[in-house]
Amino acid sequence: MNTELTTLALNQRTLFCLRFTPDSFAAQDLLWLPHHPMLARAVMSRKAEHLAGRIAAVHALRHAGGPATPPGIGAHREPLWPAGFTGSITHAGNLALAAVKPTGERFSSLGIDYQPLLTANDAQKLADGVLSGDERARIQAASVPFHLALSQIFSAKESLFKALFPAVQNWFGFECAQAVALTSDTVTLELTCPLGPFPMGSRFTLGWLPFGDGIITLADL
Repeated sequence: MNTELTTLALNQRTLFCLRFTPDSFAAQDLLWLPHHPMLARAVMSRKAEHLAGRIAAVHALRHAGGPATPPGIGAHREPLWPAGFTGSITHAGNLALAAVKPTGERFSSLGIDYQPLLTANDAQKLADGVLSGDERARIQAASVPFHLALSQIFSAKESLFKALFPAVQNWFGFECAQAVALTSDTVTLELTCPLGPFPMGSRFTLGWLPFGDGIITLADL
């Protein structure tokens, strides 16, 4: 599969960005992954994006001092990182990104998400499933276009939930966090229910940046 690797920085964390050509994917490319039998029934596009994400993840692992071992697949389809490391993977279209860091004694995790910028029409359709009434009011009171703010919040919640998953070991809905502040480079989320070791009311400030036709958000816990 044809790929092109670049890096970028967000909140002093190095992100590995892999652009790939899905049409260049061949079935044998997947044999590089030790867990390739788990993808046997996946459609070709899913196989290509999964491979791209794991390639980016291996580069991120090596950068963080880890082994060049592709993360496996957990019971909830989450990446399984080597002992002593944690990270996150995201992909959309022909783009995959990954970030990795070493873990310490305290809880440490990453969550990354790439969200193509929503159109104004799509933002209105998705808003009720992503935003609380308070969040909608905050957006309307701000000077940020609604579709951009919703893209930021949607992506930030995805990133935070990925970062919290290792502590919670289950997926949860958008209603479990609300955006309480938006700036030119951050989104602050507040938990509306306890999740793992984090009580209701815990706040997390995530970095975000525009990238291509979308935005990237990063939760670094």
